[in-house]
Formats: sequence, C-alpha cells, structure tokens
Amino acid sequence: MGLLHCPLCIGLAVVSALRFSAHAVLAFQLDRQRFERFSHADQSMGILMRL
Repeated sequence: MGLLHCPLCIGLAVVSALRFSAHAVLAFQLDRQRFERFSHADQSMGILMRL
C-alpha cells in the first residue's frame, strides 16, 4: 500500500508538507533577522570606534 491508498492519507501528507515548509520559512526569517540585528550592532560599534 502506498501513500495514495486513501484520501485521508493524501490530506495528511499535504498538511504535513505545508507545516514543514512553514517551519522552514519561520526558521529562515529568524536567522535572517538575527543576522541583520548583529550586522547593525557591528556597524554601530564601528562608528563609535571611529569617534
């Protein structure tokens, strides 16, 4: 029996794939936000060091 043996399993597989992709997008956004925050802090420190 494969994945296509009943509509319920197909629906669960689709929901699972959507949930995984949503988590992947959230993780990517969090990582990008963290990178931008540290990049901004580095720029601020560079400006302070020049003064």
